[in-house]
Amino acid sequence: MFKKVMSLALASTLVLSAGAFVASAAEAEDAVAANDESAVAADDSSAVAAGDESQVGAGTKIYFDVKSAGWTNFSKIYCHVWRADGTGKWPSWQTKKEVCKKESDDLYSYDITKTGNAEEIQNAGSKNLYCVIFSADTQVQIYNTIMNGNCIGDTVYVTGNKIENPKDSSKTDTEAAWKNHPECGPQKVITSTSKVVGTALADGTTDVTLLADYLLDYVSDDGTADTSKTDKTQDLINQLKISPLAVMSNVNFKLEGFVKEETMTQDVANKKKATIEGILGKCTDPTKGGEKVNQDEINNAEAKNDAAESSGSSNGGSSSNGSSSNGSSNGSSSGSNSVQSGQETTIFFVFAGVMVAAAGVFFLVRRREN
Repeated sequence: MFKKVMSLALASTLVLSAGAFVASAAEAEDAVAANDESAVAADDSSAVAAGDESQVGAGTKIYFDVKSAGWTNFSKIYCHVWRADGTGKWPSWQTKKEVCKKESDDLYSYDITKTGNAEEIQNAGSKNLYCVIFSADTQVQIYNTIMNGNCIGDTVYVTGNKIENPKDSSKTDTEAAWKNHPECGPQKVITSTSKVVGTALADGTTDVTLLADYLLDYVSDDGTADTSKTDKTQDLINQLKISPLAVMSNVNFKLEGFVKEETMTQDVANKKKATIEGILGKCTDPTKGGEKVNQDEINNAEAKNDAAESSGSSNGGSSSNGSSSNGSSNGSSSGSNSVQSGQETTIFFVFAGVMVAAAGVFFLVRRREN
């Protein structure tokens, strides 16, 4: 009799385990199928978007007109996307996650789900929060191009103009723009040779913040100015058509932020502030007909965030070079998460079934012994 009971207990355990694993397999299969269907739907809608302007913003792909670039003898096209303020985790330069798909001899596509930040980009709407660079494995690339959420489904093309690389003046990059989003053109920055290049400002930056960052970059922690750069301040003020007082207000705002975040000591902030006040105090104001600024006003400028209405970074330094690595992507699709969740639930029930069966056997054994 005891052996029969033991056999029944073990059989029950096997039935419970088998049923649970069958359920697990069914859940996983359903989740994968749903994932595949959504991926196909996104792929179809974005493919249509490239050829139909009314569909721009649909799907999860962006496109690159490689014919407009005139690139030849390449094997792969890559797409590097990152947040213009340098935050977040994004795939590294020309890694597997940045490989584009060939749609035709003239057109390549990149699925932004590979960045691990597709939902964030889609939700950005008209906010110019991102930059994109298309490049080839032959060491050619386009210049940093601003992107917002509405650019999904749109195509980047090369304009034919050349732009000085912001970080390395010995290099030039190819200017690019979007076919249907003129507000998202080449990123506007001040280069290392004190030139203003590009036309599109990332959210969180203005002409004022560009010059504020420039001055902060070229005044050292001990308050020493790199005069080869800072002597160009008046020229930059004239090109940007901005007020020196507004620049000083933004410098003060940024310095206060650095001290508060403990990325800079108050002593360093004071030294930078004093030097920049001296530089801007010698300038004229193009917004007031070239009138010379008042040094006292500069020295007592109120800390002000010129980009207060923008949703981007307001305390950061100069924009990072787009070709640099911004960290690897750890994102995963919601479909894969749902499969994992189902498996964890099933494992719990299997474990519970085994424990119940084991407890029953133990009880019978003790009863027999008594």
